[in-house]
Amino acid sequence: MNPSVAKFPSYAWAWPTGGRDQLLRAAILPDRNAAAASYRDWHAAHAFEASTFTEQRLLVAISTRLGPDIPDVPERARLIGIERMMWTRSIAALKVASLGVSELRAAGLDVMVFKGAARAAIDIHDLRGRIAHDIDLLLHPTEFRRGIDTLLAAGWTLNEPGNPDTAFALDIRRGEHGKLDVHRYPLHQLQRGDAVDAGIWQRATRHQFLGQSVAVPATEDRLVIAIAHGGIDGHAHSDWLVDCARLIVEQPIDWELFVALCETRDIHAYAAIALTYLHDACAVPIPAPVLDRIKSLGRRSPTKLWGALLQARPKREHTALSTVGRGISRGIRLAKRAATLRQLGAGGTKSRG
Repeated sequence: MNPSVAKFPSYAWAWPTGGRDQLLRAAILPDRNAAAASYRDWHAAHAFEASTFTEQRLLVAISTRLGPDIPDVPERARLIGIERMMWTRSIAALKVASLGVSELRAAGLDVMVFKGAARAAIDIHDLRGRIAHDIDLLLHPTEFRRGIDTLLAAGWTLNEPGNPDTAFALDIRRGEHGKLDVHRYPLHQLQRGDAVDAGIWQRATRHQFLGQSVAVPATEDRLVIAIAHGGIDGHAHSDWLVDCARLIVEQPIDWELFVALCETRDIHAYAAIALTYLHDACAVPIPAPVLDRIKSLGRRSPTKLWGALLQARPKREHTALSTVGRGISRGIRLAKRAATLRQLGAGGTKSRG
């Protein structure tokens, strides 16, 4: 379905559109020649030098896919230049982040590396095509305050005001390149069991991250995290969809576990929007029974579906009326999260999305 003509409350109504859709197809389509054609379509309508940071994140992924064996790739030299620039910045950020991880581990704290940086933790050589400027870390909820204190004592500073006793997550900086996003909980969609939930830690695997032993979420958790975080952001960044596509194509997935985690977090509608786009627009192979089940679950609650659609739809595509609806939906979501945080014993400060 073409998202430009899709009607609310169709899942396609919230799909990426226009140039963002063209870049995503170029980064994801399994047929690399079709991917190159999508990139050419984007290039024909957009000035390369005017590309935004969000677009450059996708151009990096495209550069790694459209190698020298793919003919007639416009601005190939510039693509490679952006890829090298972003690689250099990512490596600089990772090196500083490794200091923070080392300091946390020296204090006896377990650390989980998740979101985009998880690929670097699994295989630093697999970072090509993915920017890792800020590194997301997860600490056990009971160790969050001690972890923040450890980093502050080591010379890191808070990027924004926040109370470690009440924060959902805090941005910590060190020098020009050091930026850690330290989380108490892995998902904005909280549940009361998060205070003691060890599920994500029990399913995690261990890896060496620049010399330090860290945990990395299981594939199913990584897919859930990408959808749960990316789906509420109105495509401020869209490379999370590239992450999802790679996980689905390259890793074995326990789909029953994935669906169960979506139900636990109540993100079926977000999952349905993301998976229908990946399957229908980008030809990502998702088992039909799984897709049908997620689509059905996503429509189980009309009000939750409407809220997910309003928050997932690209912000530039909203009308005045749907912008108001998005604001109301976002406010309800944040109020629910704040209430759950109070129940968990942390009032929360960070409110992105």
